[in-house]
Amino acid sequence: MSYDLILNRAVQLFESGELDAAERLFRQILETAPQQPDVLNLLGLVAQAKGAHLDACHLFYQAIMQKKDNPAFYYNLAFSLKLDNKPYEAIENFQKALMLKPDIKEAYNELGVIYQGLGNLSTARENWKKALLLDNDYVDANANLARSYEKDDLPLALSELKNLISHYPEEPLPLYYLASILMNNREYEQATSVAFQAEAKAPCVDEIQVILGMLFRHQGKIDDAKKHFETAKELNPFNIAALIGLADVSSQKKDFNQAEELYKRAIELDKTNFAAHQNYAEMLFKQNRKLEALEEYRQAVILNPKSAELNNNLGVVLRDCQDYEQAMGLFINALVLEPLLEAAAVNAVETLILWHRKDADTALKIAENWYRQMPENIFAKHIYCCLKGEKSEADISYNQRLFESFADNYELVMSSVGYTAPLAVGRIAGSVKGTVVDLGCGTGLVGQVVKSPENHLTGVDISEKMLLKAKEKGVYDELICQDIISFLNENNKFDWAIAADVLGYLGNLEAFFAAAKGIKLIFTTEAAENDDDFYLQPNGRYQHSSKYIEKLLKLNGYSDIFQEHLVLRQENGCDVFGILWKAE
Repeated sequence: MSYDLILNRAVQLFESGELDAAERLFRQILETAPQQPDVLNLLGLVAQAKGAHLDACHLFYQAIMQKKDNPAFYYNLAFSLKLDNKPYEAIENFQKALMLKPDIKEAYNELGVIYQGLGNLSTARENWKKALLLDNDYVDANANLARSYEKDDLPLALSELKNLISHYPEEPLPLYYLASILMNNREYEQATSVAFQAEAKAPCVDEIQVILGMLFRHQGKIDDAKKHFETAKELNPFNIAALIGLADVSSQKKDFNQAEELYKRAIELDKTNFAAHQNYAEMLFKQNRKLEALEEYRQAVILNPKSAELNNNLGVVLRDCQDYEQAMGLFINALVLEPLLEAAAVNAVETLILWHRKDADTALKIAENWYRQMPENIFAKHIYCCLKGEKSEADISYNQRLFESFADNYELVMSSVGYTAPLAVGRIAGSVKGTVVDLGCGTGLVGQVVKSPENHLTGVDISEKMLLKAKEKGVYDELICQDIISFLNENNKFDWAIAADVLGYLGNLEAFFAAAKGIKLIFTTEAAENDDDFYLQPNGRYQHSSKYIEKLLKLNGYSDIFQEHLVLRQENGCDVFGILWKAE
């Protein structure tokens, strides 16, 4: 077969996506013409399509050495350098391509994308505008320019993208960008609708399948998410976002072997991919592979030291390794970077509680410093009061925000500490009849035990996230988001009220029993270790003396009072003793 025929056949194979077959023919040509620049360039494009960007760059450099005046070679080299996370070298070579051929609109568009990634929006927009001077109907540059306003002028970004969708109804890119912005703003249903419109225009674009996978994950539709990530991977086996998405789904389904294989493949393709390192680290941590998780988190920190979430996650690993000092430093870093990241504040509180058991004086000093630095942070204030041993009133806002942050992992944590209250309440309640209110119902563990056809069950909690979890159980006739004392003051007509492991967050209980007066009660308290009516422990919960509880019950008309001592749960390997009460 002649040189031209082999070359034409290789190009056909490349264009049809048969990359391995095309590569074999290109290399066959190089055996007889080893310095053929066009073939070297085509081999570079094959390597680029396979995600082998280092190999691609090497081949493009070789082609340029043979033919220094070909703008396409510089453009292709620049594109691979961009994909290989070498933005400054990519900029240099896009500019070389433009020096040879100033009307390459795609080069200006790619320069805009790179400058945007470097945080230089003004230069990015200048380049997109240069591309549009060459072709005002260049959809990619129009869409990139429109999307660039997402952070500083969201209404403008949305308006411009919708105009592009109207002007270019067959183009998928403006739809894809609109779906991305809507997803970033948590408008998942609308984003999904727009993404499906983009898919209808371009069913074979892997990036669109990825965003559909991400959207379904956000909505908890894991099987649908997996389907779209798999489609993206089939369309492009080198799509790193698809690999990470599939790995995340596998991890969520506890298929850790498959997840690990996919994370490692993503990292193999791009060692600088932050999400791959971070998500792989989270999976390792879930498996209690703490040292391996620590290494992956450290790799991720090198890539993105200003990620608040990452500082928080690394802090959790170090806390579990009992390196409380470094852990606290990371949690404070996270809060400096993102003051509203309450997961970091909760983790800081838990770290100080653990540290206090080993070194009370140091933990108190650190808590005082945190409170001094961030006096507006209610978690800092609360733990400082706890470690000082102040007898303070409960903070409803603190409790609400604590349980909002705790909702996702609540049942897993309670299971791990041998939580006994729901079953104990169910045992003493028996087949409770009539109207029942589960106060501080949380995720519905008590509701599952006491619900029967003979009662009407209402759940009340201050955390909306907890109530969403409770709703999934399908045992409550009604769920209400409200502080329990305020609720009882407005709704005092129940036959029974249950408060399992709730009063430990309230302290002074006079208002609670006054509001519950006339309702038969089942509840638990933590047993006091001293004679105080109530005592705020370093862990942030209150203990109550049995004399104090009996006094308040009798004061509010309860005469038939039953109490039973029990172990409520384990805490750091020690029993937490409590009392189960029934009062009529």
